[in-house]
Amino acid sequence: MAADGAFTGRPVADVIDEYRAAGYAFAYSTNLVPDALVVLAEPDADAPVDIVRQILAPHGLTLRLESGIYLVVRDPAPATRAAPAPETASTPLSIEEIAVSASRYEIASEAATSRYSLDERTIQNNPDLGDDPLRVVQRLPGAAASGASARTHFRGGEDGEIGIVLNGQRLLDPFHVRDFQSLFSAIDSRAIAGVEVYTGGFPVHYGDRMSGMILMESVEAPQEPHNEIGVSVYNTSLLTAGGGENRHWLLSARRGNLDLVIDPRFGSPKYADVFGRFGFELSPTTSVALNALYADDRVVVITESDPEDLQRVSSDTQNLQVWLEVDNRWSDALTSRTVFSVVAFENLREGTSAEEEYLVGWAYDARDASQVGFRQDFRYASSAVHRLEWGLEVRRSDATYDYESHADYFGLAALYAGQPETLDRAVAAAPEGASYALYFADRRMFRDSTVLEWGLRWDDQSYTGGTSDAQLSPRVSILHTFGDGTDLRLSWGRYHQAQDIHELQVEDGIAEFFPAQRADHLIAGATQRFGERHALRIEAFYKDMDDVRPRFENLFDPLSVIPEIQPDRVRLDPAGATARGVEISFGSEGRHADWWVAYTWSEVVDRIEGRDERRSWNQEHSLQAGIDWSNAEWDVSLAAGFHSGWPQTELALLETGTDPDGEPEYVALPGSRNADDYPAFASLDVRIARTWALRRGSLMAFLEVTNLTNRRNECCLDWDLDEDDETGEAFLERGVDYWLPLLPAVGVRWEF
Repeated sequence: MAADGAFTGRPVADVIDEYRAAGYAFAYSTNLVPDALVVLAEPDADAPVDIVRQILAPHGLTLRLESGIYLVVRDPAPATRAAPAPETASTPLSIEEIAVSASRYEIASEAATSRYSLDERTIQNNPDLGDDPLRVVQRLPGAAASGASARTHFRGGEDGEIGIVLNGQRLLDPFHVRDFQSLFSAIDSRAIAGVEVYTGGFPVHYGDRMSGMILMESVEAPQEPHNEIGVSVYNTSLLTAGGGENRHWLLSARRGNLDLVIDPRFGSPKYADVFGRFGFELSPTTSVALNALYADDRVVVITESDPEDLQRVSSDTQNLQVWLEVDNRWSDALTSRTVFSVVAFENLREGTSAEEEYLVGWAYDARDASQVGFRQDFRYASSAVHRLEWGLEVRRSDATYDYESHADYFGLAALYAGQPETLDRAVAAAPEGASYALYFADRRMFRDSTVLEWGLRWDDQSYTGGTSDAQLSPRVSILHTFGDGTDLRLSWGRYHQAQDIHELQVEDGIAEFFPAQRADHLIAGATQRFGERHALRIEAFYKDMDDVRPRFENLFDPLSVIPEIQPDRVRLDPAGATARGVEISFGSEGRHADWWVAYTWSEVVDRIEGRDERRSWNQEHSLQAGIDWSNAEWDVSLAAGFHSGWPQTELALLETGTDPDGEPEYVALPGSRNADDYPAFASLDVRIARTWALRRGSLMAFLEVTNLTNRRNECCLDWDLDEDDETGEAFLERGVDYWLPLLPAVGVRWEF
């Protein structure tokens, strides 16, 4: 160990390596801790962990304990964060890959394809609706989203095919206003240190999802207490964090403000969420962390307030998720993480429609689910070039469903082909059972330039009924690195997804679970770095989906508040589906400005009755671009999104004959599904923030505008039955509805 006064001026990496050689579990990326980074001040601590924290702090870095290993990461506390030196500036839409082996980190770079990492600054400065960390991923290549929802499609998959993980726990339905487009996630962006995203090709550690994973880690609490109070159009928030030598804590609480700014004639969207984390070290090799996420929604939406046409829907949701992590470092080579979890979910949706010339009906949907889980993961790094991972998971779940609906159809609604005059539906179910998973992965480096990773995963569910529907998922990835800054990646994998116990489609009259779906991903990609600040990435993908379960869509209006009783509701029974595409992205970083641009060509189709039908979120061309400029006081972000118009279906009115009174009879017949297109979608979003230093802490104010040009992006068709005044002939009047208009938002935040 270094003597007193012998730290200043030494490379930080040398100090950390010295402690590593003595058996302390430190790990870092050379992107964050280059050789040029030196100790600026003599530490006054005695414990090695505290010494390293102190020498990292002036460089805007800190330590985060994960799986028994102290990782060097960026300090999330703005009050102590230093401006990064040019050598350590972060890459746009990327955070550093960090070794997680205590003594071996030469093979830290994953061979897996389609992986993106978003750092804390990108998450918080990106102009997105409601400061939502899940909306940031909608700007990644291969993502498709309407902008009205926080949910996202990855590479043609459904929006429910993405797993959302926070601090190692896959969350159950973490959305606010879930019954009305899931407007926001229940996760505070200020509590998140980074987001790692797989748009495909993820390793066997993650399963039971078909399209992608969104992995989030909460911010590491600083040694000194840190507090934030924020108020904006969307939220009022409080965040407080702190810690000591052997403990840390974080608490985030938010209350939605939309009910305060929206005219009560259109409803009252009330929602709130709380996230807390408390961790402590039991010993130098064992740490424990307790996490809890609670979301509460009491939402009322009114689309027509006239009593004769009243459409009113309410949704009450309570979602509690608690999990305990235990990280152990058994040796320099072997680490483990154990997770115990409990979930309690309740949702009640009630709605009425009183359109006497179209549809009179109601729906009652009560469902709840509970879950107890256990997960055990191991990681063994036997050498500098070889690493093994294995684990298991068991979840015991039960749910209850009580659903009823009724509808009477008039006018145009009664003219749809095959439409009955009355719909009555009642479904009750109480599934219970367990889900199981086992996985094993082997990662090995060859000749210092090639990494091969293969793995096998097994999943099974007992609550789905019938015989066992076990699924085997083999996956393999290879990474080859050239000395000129070029990486080549190739991966193939099989991915299965069973319905979660709370996803039974009772609203459409289905009381049984379908077998697990399957998707095979084939992905090839290349990355070329130009110096330390520029990178070009190209990736091609092909996804073949089989055992695709039936789904229900509304042909003309996906924004309907009671979609299951609408006459344009159709059931789709694909025999399979395919998605393919090419993604090209380029990013550049500078001392004050980062910018990026990404283009995607893609196509996704269902195979229905022997023909290919485009999925309703198919977008052949997509372009995303953005720039973020900042200095000590200002931060200005601009983001633009464009994509080809999503598919649409037309409606025709055909005269089929006359009734006994000689009056003409008609039928409303939809055209070929998704045969046409809406106009192209485009949105320009901006965020401007200004920070002032105060005697105590700092004050930040921001202005954010979504859809700055107020472009009218078409989303839906609204059909009305009308009659020619002269001839008396009936005809269809075609109306158009739109996605989000220009939405300004302002806010302030005090940090101290």
